[in-house]
Amino acid sequence: MAGDPSKANIWPDADVYVGPLSAAVPANVNTPFGPDWDLVGLLDGEQGFSQEREEEVTDHYAWGGILVRTSRRNFKLTVSFQALEDNDVVRGLVWPASPPGEIVVPRPPRVKIAFETREGSKIKRLISRHAAEVTVSEAITEAEGDLTRFPLVATIFPDASGVLFDEQRSDAVSS
Repeated sequence: MAGDPSKANIWPDADVYVGPLSAAVPANVNTPFGPDWDLVGLLDGEQGFSQEREEEVTDHYAWGGILVRTSRRNFKLTVSFQALEDNDVVRGLVWPASPPGEIVVPRPPRVKIAFETREGSKIKRLISRHAAEVTVSEAITEAEGDLTRFPLVATIFPDASGVLFDEQRSDAVSS
C-alpha cells in the first residue's frame, strides 16, 4: 500500500481562541494559552474550519500564444467556523463594542486568533502572526428546532514578511 495512514487526520476535538494583538503566543504546542486569550466556546464540528484562498492570477502571453509568465497578487486567506454558544466572547465577535443592553453597528477590531485541533496526543495549532478580523459570514438563524449557530469568518492579515500563521504541532503530527 502506498502512503502512510497515520498521516491522515480526523480531528474530533477543536477550539478557537481570540485575544488582543498583544497576546503572548504560547512557546510550543504543549504550553497552554495564557490569560490574554479567550475561548470561543462550543464549535460546530461537522462544519469544522474551512480555509479559503483568493488571489488574482494573470497569465501573460507572447505573440503566438506562448505562455511566458504568470503573475499573482492580492492574496487573501479566510478561515470559517461556526460558534454554537451565545457567550460574551461570541457576542464580542458578532457585535463588537456593543455594551450590555445595546447593539451597535459592528466595526470588527483586529485581534489575534488561534485554531487548535486535537486527536489523542496529536495537536495542531495555527496562531495568527499579525492580526485577524472576525465577522459574521451569513445569516444567524434562531429557530425552534435547531441550535442557533453563529457563522464566523476570520480574515487573516500577514506580517510584513508575509507570514500568516505561526504553526505548532505535536511530534505525532507531521507536515
